[in-house]
Amino acid sequence: MHDAEVGQRCLNSFLALLPVSAGVFYRIAAQLEPQDFLLQQMRLDMHERYLSDFRQVDPLQPRNCQRTGSSVVPLQLGMSAQDAAANRRYGDFLERFGVVDVVEVLAFEQGRPVAGISLLRGAELGTFAMHELRQLQALQGLFEVAVAPPSSIAPRMQLTTREWQVAELLRAGCSNKDIARRLDVGLPTVKTHLINLFRKLGVSNRTELVATLFL
Repeated sequence: MHDAEVGQRCLNSFLALLPVSAGVFYRIAAQLEPQDFLLQQMRLDMHERYLSDFRQVDPLQPRNCQRTGSSVVPLQLGMSAQDAAANRRYGDFLERFGVVDVVEVLAFEQGRPVAGISLLRGAELGTFAMHELRQLQALQGLFEVAVAPPSSIAPRMQLTTREWQVAELLRAGCSNKDIARRLDVGLPTVKTHLINLFRKLGVSNRTELVATLFL
């Protein structure tokens, strides 16, 4: 399926789930730069101003979203990852075009963001509620499968971002305690991630897990 068709279908799915004022699908280059934008219900002059003047202060650009550790990132969470001056400038830009809230949904492959969808709301719709963010999270996994290369839609590619982080630390030789400390989680959480990894990959130990993913 062509990229544009994939992007359009993904956008349609998200726009059918929740009311939004505009949506954007894009691919993410290796340098974590958005590209190949597909716009739906968005003013072209807003997108052009974004690209020319406000792209670098966007709190929801992929590198900022990745820092949050989440695949569904509301505007306020993205703003916590950059300085106040940049947030004010970006907030003025959104206000100029009547946007009151934005949520970014990212698709990952092997722990790296490869595609995203921006969902924007104007004053007539208000901000996204917590239960709506949960709905977006439920759809995120299907989004990830939809944008993955055909050869990647295997169980080993359907790992969560956190599971990939655990797997990378296992490859580096970290113990469970090391992983818990580096990810700032408890040991029971690490063990749960390992159980899920073993189940998804059909392996029984760490050596097999690393070999399956990285060799």
